[in-house]
Amino acid sequence: GHPFNTTPIGSGPFRFIAWPNKDKLDLLRLRDEQAVSFLHVRDENTRVLKLIRGELDMLQNDIDAELIKFLQEQPNVQVLKAAGRNFSYLGFNMQDDDVGKQGVRQAIAYALDRQSIVDYLFAGRASLASALLTPDHWAGHPQLSNYPYAPEQARQLLENLGYSKSNPLSLVYKTSSNPFRIRLATVIQHQLAKVGINVELRTYDWGTFYADIKAGNFQMYSLAWVGVNLPDIFRHVFHSESVPPSGANRGRYLNKQVDSLLMRAQNEQRKENQSLLYRQVQEIVFKELPYVPLWFEDHVFIARKSIKGYVVPADGNYDGLLHVERITY
Repeated sequence: GHPFNTTPIGSGPFRFIAWPNKDKLDLLRLRDEQAVSFLHVRDENTRVLKLIRGELDMLQNDIDAELIKFLQEQPNVQVLKAAGRNFSYLGFNMQDDDVGKQGVRQAIAYALDRQSIVDYLFAGRASLASALLTPDHWAGHPQLSNYPYAPEQARQLLENLGYSKSNPLSLVYKTSSNPFRIRLATVIQHQLAKVGINVELRTYDWGTFYADIKAGNFQMYSLAWVGVNLPDIFRHVFHSESVPPSGANRGRYLNKQVDSLLMRAQNEQRKENQSLLYRQVQEIVFKELPYVPLWFEDHVFIARKSIKGYVVPADGNYDGLLHVERITY
C-alpha cells in the first residue's frame, strides 16, 4: 500500500531526500553526506550553457555530436566516453504485407550505409552491431558479421520480389519527435530512397510513439534497447509467447525453432552450453531479420573539470555517482 513511485524509502549508498516536482530529484550519499540532485533540462543547448556557467556539474548522454565537439574546446569542461551496450535497431511488423517479407528486410539491411551514419552523425561515437548483445558479452556472438553496404544487392532483392520504378516499395517509418532521432530517420529515408524504397516519415511525441509500437501499429520503426546485461532479453523480445502485453515481441516474430532454443537455454545450468544455445538464436535472428541491427552508441560523460573519479559504465547507469568527487582548487 506504500506509494513507492512517488515516495521511495530507498536503500544502499544513497538516501532519498525530496522529489518536489517531476523535473528535480534530491538524494544524499550516505558515506559523506554529499548531496546529489538530478535536474531535468529538456533542451540540450540549455543544458550545455548551464554546464559552462557552472549551474550544472555533470551531463551524461543525449548531447548532439556538434555540441560535444564544442564542449571539448571549452577550458573548464572535460569529455569522457565509453563503449556502450545500448542497441539501436530498425523494427518491423512481421504481419505486414511488405516488411513481412524476409527479402524486403534484407534489402533494407543492404541499403543502409551504417558506417557513414556512425562516422558523421555520431562523430565516430558508436560501433556497428550485428546482434542485440555486444560481441564480448559471454552470451554474445563474436563470429556474426555485419550486413555490408550493398545497394546493388538491395535493388536486386527488391526486383526479385516484383518491386520496380512503376511498382515501388512504399513504407511508413515511425520515430519519436527527438530532433536527433528525426535527423537519423531522415538519413535512413534518403539511403533507402537510393535503392527505390519510398519512405514516409511520421514523428510523434514519445507517449504516442511508444503506445503505437507496443500495440503493433507500425510497419517500420527505430528504437534502442538500453542497459541490456542479461541474455534473458532474447526470450523477452523474440519468443512467440512474448507478444505484448506478455513481453516485448512487438513485431510479432514467430519461430518455433527459436522458441525451443530459448526454452532450452533458460533451463540449461551450464553457462557454456547456454552461450552456445543463445548463439544459435542470434544466427537465426540475424538471417531472418525481425530487427535490422544498427549500432551500439557510446556513452558520453561531460563535466566541469573540478569533477573527478567518475567512471562511465557500459550500460549507461549512474553508479559513477558512488565515487565521484568535486575538487576545490
